[in-house]
Amino acid sequence: MSDKRERILNAAETLIAHYGFQGMSMHLVAKHAEVATGTIYRYFASKETLLRCVHEERMRVVSLAIQKDVDLGQPGYPQFRTLWLNCIHYLLDNPDCLLYRVQYEASPLFDREEDKRMDDRYFKPIFEFFERGREAGIFRDIPAELLGFLALENLLLLSQKHAKGCIELSEELYEQLIDASWNAILKR
Repeated sequence: MSDKRERILNAAETLIAHYGFQGMSMHLVAKHAEVATGTIYRYFASKETLLRCVHEERMRVVSLAIQKDVDLGQPGYPQFRTLWLNCIHYLLDNPDCLLYRVQYEASPLFDREEDKRMDDRYFKPIFEFFERGREAGIFRDIPAELLGFLALENLLLLSQKHAKGCIELSEELYEQLIDASWNAILKR
């Protein structure tokens, strides 16, 4: 990806994360990306195209980051632990990603069918991890998407509360949180 294109995507994400869709203009994106406004249109046909590209690019990056060093074909605790840690570290290191996601999902651009296609494209291996664990009798007998929700989606709220200073997260606390998440999905 070109440096200018990446700067434009980053600027749009940051502006939306902090000021919402109404607070983002192509002029402000250009200013924050340190490019001419016309340069944006070389990469993106419209504001909507830019916003959809930010969303898809971030989904791709998030999926790669949280799957790093995880053998999703082995639904056991060591793989789950790595997946969980990858997820929390990514969210804490990239708070604008979470804020952007909240804004995007509340916007008219959000489309449930498009979101499902992106989940399939980028997060299918994670859903399959939970499905394999369910089929093997390791995880509760509920749909894989819900297992993933119980195990990982709470990290969105935890990282958001941490970013706001409401709770303090630490490496020492992670082990207890991982254990709690693991126990939430284990078959009893």
